[in-house]
Amino acid sequence: MSEDKNCFLCRSECQISTATCGHSIKDYRCKYCGSYLLDDFIENCTPQINEEENRFKIACVLNERRLKGLGGVAFSNKTDKDNDVCGYPQVSVDDILHEFPKKAGDFFNRTLLNLSRLPGPPFEAITLDLATTGDCLHLFTKGRDACYGFLRELAQEGLIRFNEVDTGTQWNRFFRTSKLWEIAENLQQEEVDNKRAFVAMWFDKSMDGYYKNGIKQAIEDAGYVPVRIDIQEFNEKICDEIIAEIRRSKFLVAEFSGLRSGVFFEAGFAKGLGREVIFTVREDDVEQLKLHFDTRQYNHIVHDSPEDLYKKLYNRICATIV
Repeated sequence: MSEDKNCFLCRSECQISTATCGHSIKDYRCKYCGSYLLDDFIENCTPQINEEENRFKIACVLNERRLKGLGGVAFSNKTDKDNDVCGYPQVSVDDILHEFPKKAGDFFNRTLLNLSRLPGPPFEAITLDLATTGDCLHLFTKGRDACYGFLRELAQEGLIRFNEVDTGTQWNRFFRTSKLWEIAENLQQEEVDNKRAFVAMWFDKSMDGYYKNGIKQAIEDAGYVPVRIDIQEFNEKICDEIIAEIRRSKFLVAEFSGLRSGVFFEAGFAKGLGREVIFTVREDDVEQLKLHFDTRQYNHIVHDSPEDLYKKLYNRICATIV
């Protein structure tokens, strides 16, 4: 049973209920922060989450995730790549705080993307209630005066246009201009380019289900675009194309079932570039993997079916590629 109270992070009204997987875990459903789980231990024993400034930063990141259409999170004392809580990936408070923008350019670009994702027709006026924290989250900026200053800067750049009425300017009501939409579309394209996930695996028919219903589905549901070299159209040499695709990708999924040497090469190359590599292998191939290749220093996702692979990989992506 849920009740209407205030969001722990942004203080907006939200629904709070007891999570089905634990009596000490609260399930928050906030119109700004989206869905998140918070248990009593994290709330009482994690100093960072009880600092007002940090709560605002966390709320900004969760609001951005919501606008992107990403799922909720379960707060934990550390990010757990393998286990979820009630279907939510476990993410540490520190990792969420790390995602808050640090440079002026990041504030600017991510704010434009937030504004472009607000509901409504492209050139319809938007009204923000900057007297409360909720709408301030879209701007990554705390406080009414600071938000108004940021909006005026956007107006001077020709990105928004304040609404004018007989009594003067409405500083909290504005239109998104064609310039904002053009920049936002370019930024979104850059995001798409940076959302490529390269898949290195054995191209055997026995692996088709693992790719389609496991790897591909998990990557897409986590908000990324899977790239598998055998289904790409290219004219260059295959090795050159693999290198180029790995360089363009944000992270790599290395599926070691079948023990193909190319998968080890591609995973090693990605690690050398500093890319995140997620290691997966079928349970039946674990012993052969240990016998022929020493990759014990890496945490592998061991799976026994496409469905098992999907769940574990999806949670790993959500926890690791924040």
